Amino acid sequence: MGVITEEARDWANRDYPGFEMQVTAVDIARFAHATGETNPIHYDRDAAVAAGYPDVVAPTLFTYVVRMHASALVPPDQLEPDGSPSADVPPLPTRRAMAGETNVEVGEPVVAGDVIKVEKKLARMYEKEGRSGPLVFVEMEFIFTNQRGDLVARESFTRIYR
Repeated sequence: MGVITEEARDWANRDYPGFEMQVTAVDIARFAHATGETNPIHYDRDAAVAAGYPDVVAPTLFTYVVRMHASALVPPDQLEPDGSPSADVPPLPTRRAMAGETNVEVGEPVVAGDVIKVEKKLARMYEKEGRSGPLVFVEMEFIFTNQRGDLVARESFTRIYR
Protein backbone atom coordinates (compact mmCIF):
# COMPACT_ATOMS: atom_id res chain seq x y z
CA MET A 1 0.00 0.00 0.00
CA GLY A 2 2.54 2.63 1.12
CA VAL A 3 0.12 5.54 1.63
CA ILE A 4 1.86 6.59 4.85
CA THR A 5 4.83 8.56 3.58
CA GLU A 6 8.01 9.50 5.41
CA GLU A 7 6.62 13.04 5.69
CA ALA A 8 3.50 11.63 7.39
CA ARG A 9 5.67 9.57 9.77
CA ASP A 10 7.60 12.74 10.69
CA TRP A 11 4.27 14.53 11.25
CA ALA A 12 3.17 11.68 13.54
CA ASN A 13 6.31 11.87 15.67
CA ARG A 14 5.92 15.51 16.64
CA ASP A 15 4.99 16.85 20.06
CA TYR A 16 1.52 18.28 20.47
CA PRO A 17 1.14 21.38 22.60
CA GLY A 18 -1.26 21.11 25.51
CA PHE A 19 -3.71 23.83 26.40
CA GLU A 20 -5.92 24.91 29.26
CA MET A 21 -9.43 26.30 29.46
CA GLN A 22 -11.10 27.89 32.46
CA VAL A 23 -14.70 26.68 32.58
CA THR A 24 -17.42 29.16 33.48
CA ALA A 25 -21.01 28.66 34.56
CA VAL A 26 -22.06 30.24 31.26
CA ASP A 27 -20.02 27.65 29.28
CA ILE A 28 -21.78 24.89 31.19
CA ALA A 29 -25.24 26.43 30.79
CA ARG A 30 -24.74 26.87 27.04
CA PHE A 31 -23.72 23.23 26.59
CA ALA A 32 -26.51 21.99 28.84
CA HIS A 33 -29.07 24.03 26.92
CA ALA A 34 -27.69 22.89 23.54
CA THR A 35 -27.89 19.23 24.56
CA GLY A 36 -31.36 19.47 26.08
CA GLU A 37 -30.27 19.04 29.70
CA THR A 38 -32.89 20.36 32.11
CA ASN A 39 -31.43 19.31 35.46
CA PRO A 40 -31.00 22.49 37.53
CA ILE A 41 -27.52 21.39 38.72
CA HIS A 42 -26.29 22.57 35.29
CA TYR A 43 -27.81 26.05 35.65
CA ASP A 44 -28.38 26.86 39.32
CA ARG A 45 -25.48 27.03 41.77
CA ASP A 46 -27.77 26.46 44.78
CA ALA A 47 -29.18 23.28 43.20
CA ALA A 48 -25.66 22.07 42.42
CA VAL A 49 -24.44 22.76 45.96
CA ALA A 50 -27.49 20.98 47.40
CA ALA A 51 -26.54 17.98 45.22
CA GLY A 52 -23.00 17.97 46.66
CA TYR A 53 -21.05 19.95 44.03
CA PRO A 54 -19.08 23.14 44.74
CA ASP A 55 -20.73 24.96 41.79
CA VAL A 56 -22.80 24.20 38.68
CA VAL A 57 -21.70 20.92 37.15
CA ALA A 58 -21.21 20.22 33.46
CA PRO A 59 -23.09 17.45 31.63
CA THR A 60 -21.03 14.33 31.03
CA LEU A 61 -19.59 15.00 27.55
CA PHE A 62 -18.75 18.66 28.15
CA THR A 63 -15.07 17.84 27.54
CA TYR A 64 -15.89 17.87 23.82
CA VAL A 65 -16.41 21.64 24.17
CA VAL A 66 -12.99 21.94 25.78
CA ARG A 67 -11.31 19.94 23.00
CA MET A 68 -13.04 21.86 20.22
CA HIS A 69 -12.28 25.18 21.90
CA ALA A 70 -8.63 24.80 20.90
CA SER A 71 -9.57 24.10 17.28
CA ALA A 72 -11.59 27.29 17.03
CA LEU A 73 -8.66 29.41 18.18
CA VAL A 74 -6.87 29.30 14.83
CA PRO A 75 -7.45 31.61 11.86
CA PRO A 76 -9.94 30.35 9.27
CA ASP A 77 -7.17 29.91 6.69
CA GLN A 78 -5.69 27.24 9.01
CA LEU A 79 -8.87 25.13 8.94
CA GLU A 80 -9.77 22.36 6.54
CA PRO A 81 -13.12 22.47 4.68
CA ASP A 82 -14.67 20.26 7.40
CA GLY A 83 -13.50 22.66 10.16
CA SER A 84 -10.58 20.50 11.34
CA PRO A 85 -7.38 22.41 12.10
CA SER A 86 -4.94 21.88 9.22
CA ALA A 87 -2.20 21.11 11.77
CA ASP A 88 -4.21 18.03 12.81
CA VAL A 89 -4.38 16.60 9.28
CA PRO A 90 -1.47 14.35 8.32
CA PRO A 91 0.31 15.02 5.01
CA LEU A 92 -1.13 12.06 3.10
CA PRO A 93 -1.93 11.57 -0.59
CA THR A 94 -5.63 11.23 0.27
CA ARG A 95 -8.62 13.35 -0.64
CA ARG A 96 -11.24 12.41 1.94
CA ALA A 97 -11.53 12.10 5.69
CA MET A 98 -14.23 10.65 7.86
CA ALA A 99 -14.79 10.15 11.54
CA GLY A 100 -14.17 6.70 12.91
CA GLU A 101 -14.62 5.38 16.40
CA THR A 102 -14.69 7.59 19.49
CA ASN A 103 -14.39 6.26 23.03
CA VAL A 104 -14.66 8.39 26.16
CA GLU A 105 -13.70 7.33 29.68
CA VAL A 106 -15.37 9.70 32.13
CA GLY A 107 -13.64 10.69 35.36
CA GLU A 108 -14.31 13.49 37.83
CA PRO A 109 -17.12 15.92 36.99
CA VAL A 110 -16.31 19.36 35.58
CA VAL A 111 -17.66 22.27 37.63
CA ALA A 112 -17.68 26.01 37.03
CA GLY A 113 -14.30 27.46 37.98
CA ASP A 114 -12.31 24.38 36.99
CA VAL A 115 -9.28 24.84 34.77
CA ILE A 116 -9.19 21.90 32.40
CA LYS A 117 -5.84 20.93 30.91
CA VAL A 118 -5.86 18.93 27.69
CA GLU A 119 -2.91 16.84 26.58
CA LYS A 120 -2.98 15.33 23.13
CA LYS A 121 -0.94 12.55 21.59
CA LEU A 122 -0.99 10.33 18.56
CA ALA A 123 -1.81 6.84 19.80
CA ARG A 124 -1.10 5.20 16.44
CA MET A 125 -1.32 5.56 12.68
CA TYR A 126 -1.70 2.56 10.39
CA GLU A 127 -2.94 1.45 6.96
CA LYS A 128 -5.52 -1.08 5.84
CA GLU A 129 -6.77 -2.02 2.42
CA GLY A 130 -10.43 -1.06 1.94
CA ARG A 131 -12.90 -1.96 -0.80
CA SER A 132 -12.13 1.27 -2.65
CA GLY A 133 -8.39 1.38 -1.92
CA PRO A 134 -6.02 2.07 0.94
CA LEU A 135 -7.25 3.60 4.19
CA VAL A 136 -5.14 5.35 6.82
CA PHE A 137 -6.36 5.28 10.42
CA VAL A 138 -5.11 8.04 12.74
CA GLU A 139 -5.94 7.44 16.40
CA MET A 140 -5.56 10.44 18.69
CA GLU A 141 -5.82 10.40 22.47
CA PHE A 142 -6.87 13.37 24.58
CA ILE A 143 -6.33 13.40 28.35
CA PHE A 144 -8.37 15.96 30.32
CA THR A 145 -7.35 16.82 33.88
CA ASN A 146 -8.52 19.51 36.26
CA GLN A 147 -6.41 21.96 38.27
CA ARG A 148 -5.98 19.32 41.00
CA GLY A 149 -4.58 16.80 38.51
CA ASP A 150 -7.71 14.60 38.65
CA LEU A 151 -8.64 12.77 35.47
CA VAL A 152 -11.77 14.36 34.03
CA ALA A 153 -11.86 12.32 30.83
CA ARG A 154 -9.79 10.30 28.40
CA GLU A 155 -10.97 10.41 24.81
CA SER A 156 -9.75 8.22 21.96
CA PHE A 157 -10.73 9.53 18.53
CA THR A 158 -10.06 7.85 15.18
CA ARG A 159 -10.09 9.67 11.86
CA ILE A 160 -9.96 7.66 8.65
CA TYR A 161 -8.35 9.03 5.48
CA ARG A 162 -8.85 7.64 1.98
